[in-house]
Amino acid sequence: MAKFMPDGQSLKYPVILILLLVTFCPYGWAQEPTTIPGLGGVNIQGLLQPSVSPVPNLIGVESPIISDQYILMPGDRLLVTVGGKVTFSYQTTITYEGKVTINLPLGSAAPSYDGTGKMLNLDVVEAILVSGLSLRQAQDTMTKAMRRYFKDTEVKLTLIGLRSAIVFVTGEVQYPGAYNASPAERVSQLIARAGGISPLGSKTKIVLIRGGLPYANVDIERFENEGDLQANPFIESGDVIYVPPVEALVTVRGAVFGRGEYRIRASALTTEKERMSEGVYELKPGERVFDLIRKAGGITPWADLHNCYVERLVLGGGGRREKIPVNLHRVIFEQDSTQNILLVNSDIVVVPPINSFVYVQGEVNKPGSFLYTPNLRARDYIGQASGPTENGNPDGAVVIRGSKRISARGNPVIEPGDVIVVPRYSLKWWQDYVTILSNIGIPTVSLILTVLALQR
Repeated sequence: MAKFMPDGQSLKYPVILILLLVTFCPYGWAQEPTTIPGLGGVNIQGLLQPSVSPVPNLIGVESPIISDQYILMPGDRLLVTVGGKVTFSYQTTITYEGKVTINLPLGSAAPSYDGTGKMLNLDVVEAILVSGLSLRQAQDTMTKAMRRYFKDTEVKLTLIGLRSAIVFVTGEVQYPGAYNASPAERVSQLIARAGGISPLGSKTKIVLIRGGLPYANVDIERFENEGDLQANPFIESGDVIYVPPVEALVTVRGAVFGRGEYRIRASALTTEKERMSEGVYELKPGERVFDLIRKAGGITPWADLHNCYVERLVLGGGGRREKIPVNLHRVIFEQDSTQNILLVNSDIVVVPPINSFVYVQGEVNKPGSFLYTPNLRARDYIGQASGPTENGNPDGAVVIRGSKRISARGNPVIEPGDVIVVPRYSLKWWQDYVTILSNIGIPTVSLILTVLALQR
């Protein structure tokens, strides 16, 4: 039949026939590998079976693991590759005893795999201790062990699976307890998994306990603000993370951006920003006013730097507070450290906003406060107040700026906090004449008419 087919088509129908037989007769074909005549002995089962990677999917790590630094522990999964006169590879997991198996091919046959990637003709001959060794040290140890069976061989170890660690998170967290983790995770990740630090927990004095002894001091605040990885170390199985209660707190309120739930938010109705923020922050020994303002997100553009202050409890004052002025403008722009005072527990740092409103009063239709807009003039704000009333005199308006009174006749540019007062007309000729006629003229005419009537 093949001689009647066009060139390139001679193998088409036999291949289709064989594939149909494989599909409908799976049990008969599964006994031994099947090849297609004329195709160089291609194994059909090899074509039909999905390829299996010897390396499973890795979990996320922040950087490549360095073989000289990573310490092997029970649960780590390794790919062992043997090179030399005999070449083969296999996967193994470090046992709970900290050992890894030495696998060898059976007889002289080269190792083979089944459809799942499992070795078919390898056998375990011994297990050697590698727990506590680095990857490179374990590689040298396995090379020495393998050379007892094959001369001039080299062993390469590849970490393909990280062990699961058990870490205990205790103290001031939302959900203290034991958590599964990997050695590629840091303290902050375990604290986040425990629901985060409670409102009374310290972010700066966390203790990492390893082997029953304090191992490292953890400062999550420094890690978050400065990106210092040394302040947020990796965990190991059996570690205890203790979050102690906070020792001192300071409130920062006013024209600051805020952190977390205290951050300035945008109003859904007006798209204007809420101009005040308030938050409670941990105070570390030696911290000053500007340190806490930075914790609170920094000052806003509408902050009044000249009129900041600290409210401090008076000892023996029954809860009364004294007001300590702080000129942040001098702290920031003049490097005046005398204004950057040392803070104590329970202080309240207040950064007031600049008065960003303009007030229109007097004879206008809608008196009130209006949001300051740069470069607007007096009559612009009088217009925002729906203009003067019928008795209003815009030409006689005055602008009150602090202790000054400025005439609005020249339509001056308005500054934040100005008060525009539109007075009442002192004399309107037509109103006065109507008033005179109504109050004087009509009685006079009535009197004249009465006199004339009496004369008749």
